[in-house]
Amino acid sequence: MQVKKFEARSMKEALELVKTQLGPDAIILSAKDNSKKYGLVGESSFEITAAVSDETLHKKHFVESKLRIQDKNKFNSSSARVQKDIINKFVQKHVSQNQPNKPITSQRYIDIDEEQNLAEERIRNAAQRAFNAFDFQEEVKESKKYWFQRDNTRSKNEATQMSNLTKALEVNTMNNLNHSTGEDIQNLKNEILSLKQMLSQMNQSPENTSHSTYPGGNYGIHFEISQNYQNLLKEDINEEHAVEMILDIQNQLPLLKLKNKSLIEGLLAKKILDSISISDTKDKKFHFFVGPSGNGKTSSLIKMASQLLVREGKRVAILTTDNHKVGAVEQLKIYSQILNVPFAIIREKSDWKEILKFINNIDYILVDFPGLSLRTAQEKTFFERLVVNDIPNKAIHLVLSARSKYDDMLEALNSYSILNVDDVIFNHLDESAQNGPIYSFVKTNLIPIHSFGIGSRIPEDFEYATKERLVDLIFHITKKNNQTHEASL
Repeated sequence: MQVKKFEARSMKEALELVKTQLGPDAIILSAKDNSKKYGLVGESSFEITAAVSDETLHKKHFVESKLRIQDKNKFNSSSARVQKDIINKFVQKHVSQNQPNKPITSQRYIDIDEEQNLAEERIRNAAQRAFNAFDFQEEVKESKKYWFQRDNTRSKNEATQMSNLTKALEVNTMNNLNHSTGEDIQNLKNEILSLKQMLSQMNQSPENTSHSTYPGGNYGIHFEISQNYQNLLKEDINEEHAVEMILDIQNQLPLLKLKNKSLIEGLLAKKILDSISISDTKDKKFHFFVGPSGNGKTSSLIKMASQLLVREGKRVAILTTDNHKVGAVEQLKIYSQILNVPFAIIREKSDWKEILKFINNIDYILVDFPGLSLRTAQEKTFFERLVVNDIPNKAIHLVLSARSKYDDMLEALNSYSILNVDDVIFNHLDESAQNGPIYSFVKTNLIPIHSFGIGSRIPEDFEYATKERLVDLIFHITKKNNQTHEASL
């Protein structure tokens, strides 16, 4: 880890030094305003302490070594976002050129082509060859009927009939085989013996037991997709939602297709995509961040401000009404200085009128509110006093933690219902092992998702929500692909 201090006459110049020497991924550790002290040549100055990992710095130096002098100057003078894109492209190109091609073994969710069960396919082929060899026409019809219409509710009489048919097939076939020789005949005999063993195992499998002996059986869920149902429950998706999705898919597909795990997961993903909505507040000028304490309201505000300013080139102002939490005002003031954006404190409702005079040319105004549960009349009065209902173009974001239980999320939403919350921001996704409650929460309450906080980095760990990203979080697609990739290296 490389840690350095930078001092300049303005915050903008200090940040430029950080970008030039440490690169666009540098982390700001602290910022100090030396206006009351003597800095460079006796003038006031700003001091920034920043850090960057050795690996990240090495990538920056690698790219600079590959650029021509004139291109290197353009690179250093470009924005942090452009620099990062250039570094990523150079590194990816270098890795692809120096790494041998390997077959792709992971399957994407969009590739949900039907697959045949290899074991049952082998059984059917063996049986068909035996039937063709000895012309058992009636046995063929009966066997195919059982192969393609077998269900987990098959009665014991049906199982017995299948067993008797198999024995008859074996006896008749063996009588004929005893008069024949050759390698092909011996192979066919072995396949029929294997067929008998596998049929016996099928007759004893759990799918021929009562519905109550496997998860979901009491809801009428077929044994073939019981595992998919269990996976949804393990992700902590509401049981009612899990049953609804599974039964809907079960009613749409024939029995054989229920064995296709990729197909089932693909259909589950589509149902999730179709049942949630994403918030689009790009046309809103005012953004209010509310929610219980400890859910990351202030960090969400800072990440979004950095996203709008650094990556989208928008003009941003930061306001706060949080006089409750110790250090909250100072924290936002420091970040506002780092970002070089206007900052103000709202103490009374009358402060809005004065502040709005000076920020008419601002694209987005982000307002931080204290973390209150709104359980007391005093807390509710505070919000009613400082939230100006007649402000146009405002969006109220309820900030929740992905680590919270479903009931805690619901309680927070009910508490803040007096503010007419527009959408929800979910933080701490990097610390949450189960993301099913997010889906159950937004589906039940019909509330859109605005964005995700996936870590502590600013602004890298902020991302606007998409339906596809939520599916990724629930089915852990990216995580599984990364594990497969690491295993193949």
